[in-house]
Amino acid sequence: MKRELIEKIKILEQKMSKSPNNGGSRFLYKRERMIRFQLLIRNLPQKQLAKHLKITESYLSKLITGERYSQEFEIFITKHLEINYCFM
Repeated sequence: MKRELIEKIKILEQKMSKSPNNGGSRFLYKRERMIRFQLLIRNLPQKQLAKHLKITESYLSKLITGERYSQEFEIFITKHLEINYCFM
């Protein structure tokens, strides 16, 4: 179990190195990293989350990276993923 989590975190770090926010906005980078980490911990694939929110996967990617904004997505982040911007 611990090894699987370490492997998943390594994959997450590789994804984050390709992030458009890497080298840009520190807030958006930390926000994206936290969202992806919480999805990883909860074992919730991006595809399944897109179906739950009734949006496309590409739009969800834009919401995660901060290119787009949706109040419904922000509410989901705070309530279900328990991400609070005060502690970032």
